[in-house]
Amino acid sequence: MVGPALLALALALSPPVLVAQACAEPYRVPRAEILRAMSAHGPYSLTSTTTAMRFGAEALLAIVRQRQRESPGSTRIHISQADWFAAHLETAGVTYPEMSASARAAFEHHQDALVDYGPQVVERVLEGPAPRLALDVTIFWPDSAGAASHFSYRDTLSVPQVEVYDDRVVRFKLLEYDDMLLFDQIKGISVRPFGFLSAVFAVLGKPDLKQTRIAVSADQWQVIRGHVKVFPGISKTGTATIEPGGRGHEGVPHDRPDLRDLAGAMRGSVKLRYGEPSCQAG
Repeated sequence: MVGPALLALALALSPPVLVAQACAEPYRVPRAEILRAMSAHGPYSLTSTTTAMRFGAEALLAIVRQRQRESPGSTRIHISQADWFAAHLETAGVTYPEMSASARAAFEHHQDALVDYGPQVVERVLEGPAPRLALDVTIFWPDSAGAASHFSYRDTLSVPQVEVYDDRVVRFKLLEYDDMLLFDQIKGISVRPFGFLSAVFAVLGKPDLKQTRIAVSADQWQVIRGHVKVFPGISKTGTATIEPGGRGHEGVPHDRPDLRDLAGAMRGSVKLRYGEPSCQAG
């Protein structure tokens, strides 16, 4: 993807004739709408890397639901990183240095988002329940002259500390269920936790994150089940719990049977067949 510009699709109608189909301009979400969506967050830390996936997912889902109500025929939105970060900063009510390392890195590298939420995102449910809402998300920065192909950061304030590597283009499916959020088919993100989770993902190099499931308890604890690819054909799965303030724990605390129930429920099989993007981009 070259910035927010949209590429054309070449459709083979009858060989050898090719017809170029231009992509419709996606709806650019104004800062006020992003701010309104973020303001509905629950009572948990908005400045921790460990809570960033939940915060971002909930805001994206709220934006899409609002868009579906206001413009039912629309299926694609574009979010500027400048507007997203400004809204996040205002919502959190902190200074720039107090923002999480993940938020600051995304802002400094101008990571915009293109979201497709049309009915073709999930072509067919093969196992498990159907999601309430499905998003096809692309996060990117322009492929201009001299642009970096990736960046990394180490969040030393996070518990556990984590080193994250982002490619220029990151893609994933975000699925909302009644009892969890599912990030599936993640491409372009690698992680290396330090501290207790380094034992869970004890590998050489940096494993590629493939899937993450998040469930939330009544008192705002997160139960996270992450799946990473270590080497071709070799993968690992680990479970962690995150306090509302962002502090992480390996596994589930012994005195929290409710969190164990959430972790158990997230083990259910979910298999989906995804459709092609409604408009090829990137």
